[in-house]
Amino acid sequence: MPTIPLPSPAPSSETLYAPATPSRRTVLAASVAAGAAGGVALATAAPSAARAEQPRADQPPAEAPRYRLTVDPATVHQTLEGFGASGSWWSQKLGSWSASRRTAIAQLLFSRTQGIGLSQFRYNIGGGIDDTITDPWRTAETFALGDGEYDWSRDEAARWFLQAAKQRGVEDVIAFVNSPPRHLTRNGHTYGDPGTSNLAPVDHEPFIAYLLDVVRHFRDEEGIEFRTISPINEPQWGWDGPGQEGCHYEPEQVRELTAAVIEAFAASGMETTVSAPESGEYKALYSGEKYAELLLEDPMIREGIGELATHSYWSTDEQRTLAAEAMSRYPDVRLGTTEWCEMVNGRDYGMDSALTLARTVHADLTLAQTTTWQYWIAVSRYDYRDGLIYTDYVERGDPETFEETRRLWALGNYSRFLRPGARRIELTVATESRTEGEMARIPFVIPEVATGTAAGDRIFRLEDPAGDDVGPGTYTYPSNPVFVPGCFDLLSVEATDAGEHVEFAIRLGADLQDPWNGSPVGYDLQNIDIYVDTRAEGGFRELLPGRRALVADEFAWDRAILASGRTDVIASDVAAKVSAEMREALFVALTEDQSVAGDTLTVRVPKSFLGDLQPGWAIQVLVTGSEGNMESDSLRVREVLREGTDWNFGGGSDGHEDPNILDLLVPVGMTQAEALSWTPATRIEVLASAYLDEETGNLVVVALNEAETEQEIELAVPTSSKTLVLTPHRTSETESLARGAQWRLQRDSDGIARGTTRLAPRSITTFTARWS
Repeated sequence: MPTIPLPSPAPSSETLYAPATPSRRTVLAASVAAGAAGGVALATAAPSAARAEQPRADQPPAEAPRYRLTVDPATVHQTLEGFGASGSWWSQKLGSWSASRRTAIAQLLFSRTQGIGLSQFRYNIGGGIDDTITDPWRTAETFALGDGEYDWSRDEAARWFLQAAKQRGVEDVIAFVNSPPRHLTRNGHTYGDPGTSNLAPVDHEPFIAYLLDVVRHFRDEEGIEFRTISPINEPQWGWDGPGQEGCHYEPEQVRELTAAVIEAFAASGMETTVSAPESGEYKALYSGEKYAELLLEDPMIREGIGELATHSYWSTDEQRTLAAEAMSRYPDVRLGTTEWCEMVNGRDYGMDSALTLARTVHADLTLAQTTTWQYWIAVSRYDYRDGLIYTDYVERGDPETFEETRRLWALGNYSRFLRPGARRIELTVATESRTEGEMARIPFVIPEVATGTAAGDRIFRLEDPAGDDVGPGTYTYPSNPVFVPGCFDLLSVEATDAGEHVEFAIRLGADLQDPWNGSPVGYDLQNIDIYVDTRAEGGFRELLPGRRALVADEFAWDRAILASGRTDVIASDVAAKVSAEMREALFVALTEDQSVAGDTLTVRVPKSFLGDLQPGWAIQVLVTGSEGNMESDSLRVREVLREGTDWNFGGGSDGHEDPNILDLLVPVGMTQAEALSWTPATRIEVLASAYLDEETGNLVVVALNEAETEQEIELAVPTSSKTLVLTPHRTSETESLARGAQWRLQRDSDGIARGTTRLAPRSITTFTARWS
């Protein structure tokens, strides 16, 4: 469950539906392997009486198709369990609306004809209303009055939506817990205290008894049988403040509690299985974090768990692929993606966030190979990209208004047409004129070095222009306010003789800060790299991992200094990410080697490592963003992406060829844009995946076009039928799952049905065809 800011006031509307208004384009930043991606779409009808101008389905393309997609029904991947969303915490508010308003919400979410046809719904078993939580929308009622005592009339509003989902055909319901009930928590709140779990091990048994009683009550009294019970949610986070209900657990406690819950439910006679541990990101599955590892290494848990659940926040495609590789060792354990929303401030109703959502679903299904995909909150009142639907309603008496978003319908491109039991099949894409990118080749600067210095003497000083912390000229800061203007702006580098050391004073355009209070030094926004070329033979042409740049031909470094504020973890990160040969030439500054004074970081480097600086030596200093959730080939670097987000820089690419460097020293006569010049690779803007749906008997192809223009594509499907008739349903800026004209593919003599058509700009289209 993401932590998001409190909303700013927004105007209300008396209308049930308000028109969606698109915002600036933001597409999910992640590169997708061409063999697992690609797509097709067809111009379809607008939702209003007036039809959108569109090419005829049989009209030949103006040029040869750029993308060629081939479906292979014989190669079968995972079986899907469904698509869902959670009822936290909106359902306990909107469930008390008037019948027509709450029914309209239920129709949009669960109806397969009037809405997006979700096949799963996540019900939050609340920890109890906690008045100390600052947002009343992030605390939920509990049934528990004490051990074994309950008031089953509580949470009536949220239970209404649970029944509404069931009445509209949702058979797969999931119960999950953010916090144990208040009477079992250590501090009597539904959030914890720093550094400890809020559920003591001695209270595991009554907590499990509570879960059993709740699940049994819903089965016996309300006709709701939960498929899975999730007792823990994002255990790695602290949840130690009154922002929302939540509970931290250490890895060993997760293992013990999960094992006990599995054993209890297996002995209960109920069909409900256990879902765990709901870690916040895919990284937990392969990076050495113990939350998933301890569960999978335990044979009893591995055999008894219903699904290994993870969330997809902040995840890259590389991380998804690594998670799938880790899970391949456990072929009998299903992997479920049970939460995601785009972690970006500001409401968005249009195709920016819709394409982000669709690309995330695509990547989670094709790369991570998850069997279920569940969105975070279905309805939001916040100024954030979280809800599928927005409302300005806060409390009783407010107008019961809401607005659809395009991402609601983008999820519908999957959820309405891919029912439980659908099997993903192979779809490959070939694209013409594919070019690889080229990384920047950065120059070094040769300073005027003073010789014969004594302690306290300046060795050299280099200035850098202010306001050039934009990489090659296009980079933008992340939008989160912790990234204050100038914090990546290199202003000067001064080397001073300090006796047995050299002190490098690096001045930036803003005070160094640690917004997360995790740095022993006191800063955690930047990394500072210092590279020295002594002009000796040999040396390294590659920079430290994750910088995504090479050294210009006339230089090669043989000394490097790395300064990171996270001195508590940097040594282990270097050991894991840097080659043994490169480590021999690298000095990693630890806590005692660094000091911060306002906007200046001073790093002390032993002369026994560096030597005495000599005239003619070349220097380079780089400023990169610090990131603990870095990609596997990166050493604590925050990524520069094509489109910026709350936590990533923008203005680069979604590939691996753009430098993750915000500022550096530039030789006289050269611009910074020239120093960081790079060539982007051809961007894949068409993605697609294919499925066979047993419930409907359909072949389903879901296609995304992220391009601003139409794309010409060819689709090839092996079939025994002479004709394959495809029906498109498109979501775009003006359409919400609008059904278009059918498209007929004719089988050739080789048994392949082929056809060529146009892909509409910035759209998501689902094609369905009867399949025998």
